[in-house]
Amino acid sequence: MKKLNNTQKALKRMIRDTESKITDEELFLSSAFQKYQTSLAKAATGRSRYGLQVLMEWDSSENADIAYTDNYRIHCNAANSITQSFPSRFLRSQSLTGLTGHEIGHLRYSDFASLQLYLTNMENGSFYPEAPDNLPSGYKANLQDILDAMEEKDNATCLTLSRCAAQFNNILEDIYIEARMCEEYPGTFKQGIQINNLRMSELIPSIQEQIDCGYQPFSIMSNLILSYCRTGNINNRTNYSGEYTDTLSDCMDYIDDALIATQGKERLRASNYLLVLCWNYIQPMVELTRESLKKQDSTQVGDALEDLLRKESGSGSPLPTGKNGGIPKNIPGPTVKSKTPITCDLSGLDPNYRQDAINQAEKVLQEEGGRIELAKTTAVLDGNNPGITYASQYAGSGYENAANDLARILNDVATEKAQNDYEQELTEDLQKSADEIHYGNAHAGIHVTIHRINPVSDFFIKSYQTVVSPLLRTSKRLQSSILPLLKEEAEGGKQKNLLFGKRLDMRALHRKDGGIFTRTRLPDEEQKLSVGLLVDESGSMGWGDRITHARKTAIVLYDFCMSLGIPITIYGHSTDSKGVALYSYAEFDSLDDSDRYRLMDMSARNGNRDGAALRYVAEHLAKRPESQKLLIIISDGQPADCGYSGTEAEADLRGIKNEYRKRGIVIFAAAIGDDKENIRRIYQDGFLDITKLEDLPKNMTQLVKQYLK
Repeated sequence: MKKLNNTQKALKRMIRDTESKITDEELFLSSAFQKYQTSLAKAATGRSRYGLQVLMEWDSSENADIAYTDNYRIHCNAANSITQSFPSRFLRSQSLTGLTGHEIGHLRYSDFASLQLYLTNMENGSFYPEAPDNLPSGYKANLQDILDAMEEKDNATCLTLSRCAAQFNNILEDIYIEARMCEEYPGTFKQGIQINNLRMSELIPSIQEQIDCGYQPFSIMSNLILSYCRTGNINNRTNYSGEYTDTLSDCMDYIDDALIATQGKERLRASNYLLVLCWNYIQPMVELTRESLKKQDSTQVGDALEDLLRKESGSGSPLPTGKNGGIPKNIPGPTVKSKTPITCDLSGLDPNYRQDAINQAEKVLQEEGGRIELAKTTAVLDGNNPGITYASQYAGSGYENAANDLARILNDVATEKAQNDYEQELTEDLQKSADEIHYGNAHAGIHVTIHRINPVSDFFIKSYQTVVSPLLRTSKRLQSSILPLLKEEAEGGKQKNLLFGKRLDMRALHRKDGGIFTRTRLPDEEQKLSVGLLVDESGSMGWGDRITHARKTAIVLYDFCMSLGIPITIYGHSTDSKGVALYSYAEFDSLDDSDRYRLMDMSARNGNRDGAALRYVAEHLAKRPESQKLLIIISDGQPADCGYSGTEAEADLRGIKNEYRKRGIVIFAAAIGDDKENIRRIYQDGFLDITKLEDLPKNMTQLVKQYLK
């Protein structure tokens, strides 16, 4: 027990050390974090999108996607520059949650069917739902130019307009669905969305910087509209004043109305107005498209246009696509017990809500940047982040829970990694011990290899859960029959009617059998019993479901021993091209709580060189401090390997049994069905019949009672 406690303490130290060394890639790509993000997504979508998953990816390349959804899975790139720019791991986690929330917002609120119809009509030369009217003075000529080009079915104009329209609508749709998500989920999703918006807004170059870098005029105008949509303001550090800001002023009323409109068609109408108002900035792109169409087809030119706009744009994720590129299906959200549909009316929002959201995000960044210790990351935060005083009342529902969730996930990931490292070290130690054992002349030149599954797959866990219920009932019966024996050993008591002793029992002097002595046995706090189980996994064990029966017995014995605090080790053995293959299923010093699942790997394999396997497990058991050691072998009694079979192999096994009996290890062989005679011949008195699993409690009780003295 002392050794186990020391091992557990060492593991806890390993977990603490591992937590500080885990990288963002290890944490965010872990199954625990992906399950956490998926649980958030399912909470926001309810039963309406069964099987929706969040998949984390790691792509730090320059043009990598930030996040997208194919309508069934949400893909988030944890290495994206936005997320990695935040100074603490908690904020990076919140950023990823914001990206998840953004994609859910599209699935729940975007009108994909209308958008598809809108873009198709635009590319074919017509406005949808209708052409703009009541334009500000000075823009009617722009509309007429566009209508003339559409009437002529000018491919360059229509193709360019469709891509620019998609850009405008994506911007408006992004901000609308994020506002909806923030209103409906004012906790973790809201905070993640807000800090992402703040960072994206900061990363949009100023107007003058875009001009100096040679951005397309349309890209500059698009970025201005994006900045205004996100923050209610623009990035104008150089105090630029000119045509771009003048055009933006004319666009603001259309933008403001579109961002709070419940119907997606209103944002399509607003996009039409923005196309007309920004026509002067679109025209240069039309000419570029016209030249490109002379060399490439429409699909190639359209893709090139999208790439150009994506490269020069500060917008985030693309709109979702449906299965096989089709139209995505909207998610209605969690089911509620109400006949009145839930709607989210944004018309009552404060006109300054976008700027207020940015201010809140700045406060969180300021607080978290100073409060949470910086973790290792590949990105460095830009030092231009403004200093804002933290308002302690700002938290938002779920804020503290999110921090606790991340701490729990980090601990889970660190625990899993530390346990895997420990299991690897354990396997190496077991192999070292195997290499140091002298196996005798019968096994000269034979190499022993230790195999141990690490980590354990979900397949074995599910397989175990499928078969375990009736076996646990057998284990409980076994526990109830043996527990009184163990308690008697632990509690002590007076033994009477002994034939020999130092103390007479005056009340027993009349006895004629000589049982007149008594002895008081003191309580024994030390564990007296340890158990080893060795299972033959040769090919012949596949006949008659022997290996299945052996596996079930192993599950029962393992649960029995673990429930009563009895140390147990379980091995399987077969042969391979190198010699003896030993399969470590349960170890005395295992700490990952997965040994019960490892038992499901037990199967009929190749040959069996029983003597070498038996000696290894006996040596393993001999190192235990318990005074009584039981080693149970499950076999069909047919040693079979090159140069190892027949009477010589049986003599080797009997010799090993007698050798370790002198060292305090009692070896019993368990037989199944017709194998009883073979086992009885080889192991003689050390024999246990496990043909009927329901008789195991009775037979094991007799065995333990006989040798637990």
